[in-house]
Amino acid sequence: MKKFVQWTFFTLVMLSLTASWWVFKDLLFPYVTSKAFFFRICLELALPFYVYFLVADKSLRPNLKNPLHILVAVFWLWNLVASFTGVSPVRSLWGNFERMGGTFYLLHLALLYFYVVALGQMPGKFFQRSMKVFLWISAVVAINGVFGWLGMPILIQDPSLPVRVSSTLGNPIYLGNFVIIPMFLSWFFALQAESRAGRIGWGVLGLVFFWAGFLSGTRGAAVGVLAGAFIALVLYLFLSRSRKIKIYGFAAVGVLAIIAALLFANSSRLPQGSTLQRLFRLKDSNTEARIIQWQVALRGFKDRPLLGTGPEDYYLVANFYHNPEIAKFDRSWFDKPHNYWLEVLVTTGVLGLGLYLAIFALTLWALYRGFKAGFYGLAEYSLLTAAIIAYQIQNLTVFDNVSSSLTYYVFLGFAGYVWHISREEAPGKGKQKFIHGGTDGVLAGAAAGVAGLIVLYVVYAANAVPMRAAKYVNYGYAYGSVDIAKGLNYFEMMAELPFNFDKTESANRFADFANSAARSATSQNQAVAGKVIDQAISFSESAAQQQDNYAITWQRLSGLYILKSGQTGLSPLAEEYAQKAIDLAPNREEPYFNLVQIRAMQNRLPEAMGIVRDLMEKYPDDPVPRTQMAALYRMQNKLPRAAELMEQAFALNYAPGGYSETRWLADYYASTNQVQKALSLVEKSAKLEPNNAAIFTDMAKLFAMNKEYAKALDLAEKIIKADPSQKTEMQKLIDSLPKQ
Repeated sequence: MKKFVQWTFFTLVMLSLTASWWVFKDLLFPYVTSKAFFFRICLELALPFYVYFLVADKSLRPNLKNPLHILVAVFWLWNLVASFTGVSPVRSLWGNFERMGGTFYLLHLALLYFYVVALGQMPGKFFQRSMKVFLWISAVVAINGVFGWLGMPILIQDPSLPVRVSSTLGNPIYLGNFVIIPMFLSWFFALQAESRAGRIGWGVLGLVFFWAGFLSGTRGAAVGVLAGAFIALVLYLFLSRSRKIKIYGFAAVGVLAIIAALLFANSSRLPQGSTLQRLFRLKDSNTEARIIQWQVALRGFKDRPLLGTGPEDYYLVANFYHNPEIAKFDRSWFDKPHNYWLEVLVTTGVLGLGLYLAIFALTLWALYRGFKAGFYGLAEYSLLTAAIIAYQIQNLTVFDNVSSSLTYYVFLGFAGYVWHISREEAPGKGKQKFIHGGTDGVLAGAAAGVAGLIVLYVVYAANAVPMRAAKYVNYGYAYGSVDIAKGLNYFEMMAELPFNFDKTESANRFADFANSAARSATSQNQAVAGKVIDQAISFSESAAQQQDNYAITWQRLSGLYILKSGQTGLSPLAEEYAQKAIDLAPNREEPYFNLVQIRAMQNRLPEAMGIVRDLMEKYPDDPVPRTQMAALYRMQNKLPRAAELMEQAFALNYAPGGYSETRWLADYYASTNQVQKALSLVEKSAKLEPNNAAIFTDMAKLFAMNKEYAKALDLAEKIIKADPSQKTEMQKLIDSLPKQ
C-alpha cells in the first residue's frame, strides 16, 4: 500500500509537469487551455493520495513552523477574499480561456508546492527524482524549440518561426521565461553531480535551456538572466572566504559595470535591430508601450488600494483608464499590465503584493539557510539565488502564464523542502511509521475515498465541461464563413452546457461568428444567418448580465443590434449598449465607432462626423477614424474627399479587413482613369483573399482597361476554368478584347 500510494502520487505529479508539452488544437486558445486543463486534472487526481498521506503519516504533513508553507497558503486565501470582494467574482475565481488564471488555478499551484514538499519529506529519493524528471520534461520543450529553429522534426507547429522560437508554448515570451529556472537548476545539478559525465550532462542541458531562451528573443528574460547572474556573482564574491577571489572578482564586476554603462550610453550606435541593441536600448516603442501600461495600472490602483479589483480583473482598469497614446504601438484590449508585480498590486491590493514579495524574500532566505546548513556549496547557492532573482526581474516586464508559473511553484517547493531539511531539528526527528492497516489505516482510506469522489466531480464539472465549451466555441467560430448552420449548431451546444466559466469570451466569439455569417450569407441561408444574430444577441446579453463591467461585450452587443437593424429596424438597445461600453472605456475608439454607425443610420450625419472628427484629433496617428470619415463622405456621394481620406489611412499603415472595405475605392479609381492605382489596390487584396472570386474578375477588367490585354485574357480564361458560373461575364470581357 505504501509503495503503491507513493508511486501513484509521484507519477501523477510528474505527469502534471508535462503540461507544457500539450497542445490540443480542438480547444479555443489551444496553447493555453490545453496546458491548464491537463495540469489541473493531474493535480486533482493526485489529491486523494495526498489526503491519504496527511492522515496516514504525520511526517508527511506540512510543518506549520515553516513560514513559507504559511505564506503560500495565505497568499491563496487572500486571492480568494479578493475574488469575492472584487468587481467580477466569477472571472476572479475561474479566470478565462485566454489566460486560464484565477483563484481556482492558483489553488492548483499551491497544491503543486505542497506536493513537491511532500515528495521531499518521503523516505527514499523521490525528491531528487522529481527535480531531475522536472528538468528533463522541461528539456523536451527547449529541445523542441531548438529543433524547430534548425528545421528538424518537432512535436507541434511553432507559430513564431522563423523569426523567433516558442516551441510548444505558442508565444516566444512564454518560452523565454519558462527556461530561466530549469537553466539554473541544471547548472546546480552539474555542480552537485559526483561523476564527470553527470557534470557534463547537466551542464550541457543548462546550455540547451540558455540556447532556447536566446532563440526566443525575449528581452525581459534576457535582462532578468543577466541581472540575476550579476547579483549572484556579487553575492558569491561577498560570501567567498578567499581574499584573492574577492579582489579579482570585484575588479571584474567593476569592469562589467563600466561596459554595461557604456553600452547603455551608446545603445543607438549598436547594430540596428540586434539582440545586443534590444538589451541595452530602453528608448524604443516596446519600452514606451510598457511604460504607458504601467502608468495606467498605477492610476487604477488608487481606486481600490486595499483589496484590489480582484484576480484576473485588471481589464476594468485597462479599459477605463486607457491611454490613447498606446494606440501608436498596440490597439489591443489589454487585460494585463505586462508587469506581474503591478498586476498583483492592482488586482489583490497592497496586502496581496506584500504577501507575494514576502514569499520571494522567504525563498531567498530558505536558500541561504540551506547554504549555511551545508546542504550545498557557495557556487550552488549563488546559482539558486540567480534563478529566483532572474525570474522575478523578468516578471517586471511580462505576466505569468501556465507554463512559467508551473516552473516557479516547483522552485518554491524546492525552497520549501530546503527550509524543511535545514530546520533546527534533526531531519529524522519525529517521524512515524506509515500506517496502512488498523483503525487509522481505515480512516486514511476513507478520507482518500471521500476526496476521490469530490475530485471526480471537480474533474468533470470544472474541467471536462469547460473543455467541451472551449471546443464548441472554437469549432463554431471556425465554421463562420464555411457552414453557417453547422457553426450555429456548435454554439447552441455550447450554450446548453451546465457550466462555462468564460461566457464573455464565448459570447464575443459568438458575436464575431454572427458578423461573419451575415457577411457571407446567401439567399439560401439568409434565414439561418438571421437566427444566428438572434441567438448571439440572447447569449451575449446573458453573458453581459453575468459580467456587466466588460466593455467589449457591450460594444459587440451594440454591433449585433446594428447588424439586426437590416431585418427589424434600429433598436434603441444599440445606442444604449454602445453608451454602456463608452462609460466603461471612455477613451477607447471602438464604442464610438458603433455610435457613429447609429447616428448615420438615424440620418444625423453632422453628429456622426463630429464624433469622428473628435476621434481623429484624439488619435492623430490612427488610420481607422479616417476610414470612418471616408464612409460618411461616401454616404454623401463625396467620393473625391472619401478617397483622399482613405489614402491618408493607407499612409498610416491601414490594413483593410477584406476586399469589401476597399472595392468601392478601386471602382472610384477606375471611373476616374486612375487604373494603375485601382490595380495596385486589387492586387494587394488578392494576396490577402486568394479565394475571393470577385477580386479576380475585377482584376481582369482592370487589366483590360490598362491595355494589358494578354494578362486580361489569361486571367479571364483561368477564372472560367476555376468557376464556370463566371463564364458569361468573362466571355463578354474576352470578346471585347482586341483580336490580336
